[in-house]
Amino acid sequence: MTKIDNKPSSAELSQFLTEITVPAEVRDITRRYLLDWIGSTIAGGSSEPATKARRTASILGGHPASTILADGSKTSAALAAFCNATAAHVVEMDDLDRTSITHPAAPVIAAALALGEQCEATGDEVLDAIAIGYEVCIRVGEALGPTHYEYWHTTGTAGTSGAAAAAARILKLPAEAALHTLGSAGTMAAGLWEFLSDGAMSKQLHPAKAAHDGVLAALLSQEGFTAASQIFEGKKGLLNAMSAKPRVELLTKDLDELPKNSAIWKINFVSFKVHSSCRHTHAAVDGAISLATDNNIDINDVKSVDVEIYSQALGLLEGVEPISPWAAKFSLPFCVATAIRYRDCKPSRFTDTTIVDSHTLELADKISFKTSPRLDQMYPEAWPSVVKISLQNGATLQTQVNFPAGDPETDITTNQLSDKFRLLVQDTLGERTNQLIESIFDDNEIPAARNLAMLATPSVASSK
Repeated sequence: MTKIDNKPSSAELSQFLTEITVPAEVRDITRRYLLDWIGSTIAGGSSEPATKARRTASILGGHPASTILADGSKTSAALAAFCNATAAHVVEMDDLDRTSITHPAAPVIAAALALGEQCEATGDEVLDAIAIGYEVCIRVGEALGPTHYEYWHTTGTAGTSGAAAAAARILKLPAEAALHTLGSAGTMAAGLWEFLSDGAMSKQLHPAKAAHDGVLAALLSQEGFTAASQIFEGKKGLLNAMSAKPRVELLTKDLDELPKNSAIWKINFVSFKVHSSCRHTHAAVDGAISLATDNNIDINDVKSVDVEIYSQALGLLEGVEPISPWAAKFSLPFCVATAIRYRDCKPSRFTDTTIVDSHTLELADKISFKTSPRLDQMYPEAWPSVVKISLQNGATLQTQVNFPAGDPETDITTNQLSDKFRLLVQDTLGERTNQLIESIFDDNEIPAARNLAMLATPSVASSK
């Protein structure tokens, strides 16, 4: 990548995404995130939000270019990305980046695969677009910072930039057109947290719109549609408008080192999720599972549970009641109670039936949580929690979890990710499950976008 001195951040990012040669090592780790996204997308495909998104897409119509994985139907790349991103985010098993506080896979991979299918992209081209999309998404999220997250769902805002970067790479746009792509994406970025009060479906809308608008921005730029040239750093740009403490320098920090050092690419540090709930609950869930399992706790033995968390989590989780399956994933008492009772928080624990289960709710009523200045100092590099369970017999059990399962520090293996994938898709994908795993981790190039979409479509799999 050509080094440019004193170049505005937006222009430097646009040049990066068009010129960078993605190292082979980065492509290989990207395969893991692609498989993980497909698993979440298939698992969420039959959900109510995903079904409603597909119905809406059918009303809107669209040239049949790209596949909606849930049913194999074809629509425009933008609408396919919209529907697949919706499905990817429903079961809360899609990946999470800590420093940017984003779920990059849902918008970025949805955009890359949908547009890749339309453009007949190769497997390696899709992997490159994903890795580049993650890089841009995470850098924008880091530059927006934690104050942005108080009101804005970063997956919807920074995710739009990441999806746009992936789409621009798929289209092989020149740097100037890529700059306009980022400009259009930035002006469309949105996603507010107010939906949590209602237990509504907006959380799925955010990555859906990010994926859709990323594709839209790239296609507009391909036609010569212009946009802001300094959408991130400009006086009325994204950072100044949406962050109380913007950090523009993080947009391009060490960007020129990426061609030489595959280990510093942002995708290396993205966490996988093993629990089907908001990531802010995971350290407490892991702690609860550990204590309950190691001490063979029966829920009737529990007198009370006290959880300590970092302040940023409280801002999102406080006051959320399990009034819907989606809200329950943000209810820390419900998640911890589920973890103690079942020793897991898998997708089947968040249904219309489970959220009204009296035994779980009675246990949840015994759970309280508060913030800890000590834990605040660890965030966002770590998302820690302390769990203390007081038993009826007077005994007290306590543990602290700094890095939930799935964080890079926990060294989650490809075999473990494959097992998670099987858990999510086996019932719908059937015998094609292992075929898809093998095709993604094949030593040679993975299948082209069109073939990937076919392999990952349950309706196609079940008809063969």
